[in-house]
Amino acid sequence: MESYQNKFNEVLKYIHLNMDEPLDLDVLSRIALVSKYHFHRMIKSYLQEPLGTYVTRIRIEKGARLLKYSSDSISQIAFKIGYETPTSFTKGFKKQFGVSPSKYRKIPNHSFKIVKNTKQKTDFSLIQKLESFTPTLVLTNQSKGKSGANDVQMVWKELMTFVQKEQLFSERTRMFSIHWDDPSITEKHNLRYDACISIDKPIKHPSFPIKRLEGGRYMTFIYQGDYRFLGDVYDQIFQDYILKENIILRDAPLFDQFLNDVFSTDSQDLLTKIFVPI
Repeated sequence: MESYQNKFNEVLKYIHLNMDEPLDLDVLSRIALVSKYHFHRMIKSYLQEPLGTYVTRIRIEKGARLLKYSSDSISQIAFKIGYETPTSFTKGFKKQFGVSPSKYRKIPNHSFKIVKNTKQKTDFSLIQKLESFTPTLVLTNQSKGKSGANDVQMVWKELMTFVQKEQLFSERTRMFSIHWDDPSITEKHNLRYDACISIDKPIKHPSFPIKRLEGGRYMTFIYQGDYRFLGDVYDQIFQDYILKENIILRDAPLFDQFLNDVFSTDSQDLLTKIFVPI
């Protein structure tokens, strides 16, 4: 099952990087190393939703992020996420979120009817730098649809138990997390969170998928405080830095690095380093 998990993650990565292109079943099934006759049923089981539903949803969610964080026109956004016409994008957007793209863009901090607005705090003091990041292999444990503190702790506990058992910790070990979705856009049951622990080399038959954090140039921000405000911190980064300075982002996920012990540090003293690919 683990090998299928890795291959299906490669399929999802391909889909995200080629969202503006028609998806070819032959290509997707080759990436997964699965017969195209069984591919749809297998990936539906993995995603817990049909592939077509998943692709439509993530396209619309990416459109919502672009409306929220970019100055692209609605037409540009529609073509960028794979719609043939702006009209079809508008129709799909309104069906999913109950509001048109143009109306959504006009309302600051709009909260979709199906997604509760989580904004709790604004105006964080952040330390900004430009850095180069070396490609890093990480063991990952993903949670989907479980974003509460107890759920996140369980994801980390499972991963750390394995790392300790296999004696993989070293002085170079680092802990990262990836929030794949925006909680103000994606419904809670679809939110994905990766707990990640760096490893020095590939492992034979690991109990968890191995992924690679992309190397390259990043804008980094150090935030001190409670993790429950991270969504609001991300909003501030996009609004006050990315948009105002017209920074072009690479098509790679943002990720966080934990700089102190998450289990023994008071919430107000927690240090998080946020990596934004540019």
